[in-house]
Amino acid sequence: MLFVMTGCGSSEPSWTTFVGASVEKSFPVPKEANRVETAPNNSKMDYAHYSLSGLNEDSGVPEAYQKIIKEWGWTEKAEESKGTTTVYEKDKLTVQLTIYNNSFTVLVPKRESRAVVQGLDSGS
Repeated sequence: MLFVMTGCGSSEPSWTTFVGASVEKSFPVPKEANRVETAPNNSKMDYAHYSLSGLNEDSGVPEAYQKIIKEWGWTEKAEESKGTTTVYEKDKLTVQLTIYNNSFTVLVPKRESRAVVQGLDSGS
């Protein structure tokens, strides 16, 4: 029994089956990830936080996951990506994917709030 528990606790994601994120159905998330928090009605952004063991924030977005994101039609915006957050764009939509240890967040900024934030920033 201890062996089974250890095996499950250290299992790596399979990176074989994906579903649309709860906050943006056209952005893939591993089917085996568990949504632990969602904020779909925030005025500035929609986000969902998922737990997925085997992720490491120091390693960033795993290569197998990057491949699937590209296959789903998303393009990385390297100039906007910072630290553990990678920014992707598709059809004028933006998604920020942040990798943590054993979890990740999919964040979708709302377009109208980006305009407001930019307006506030340019006025300072």
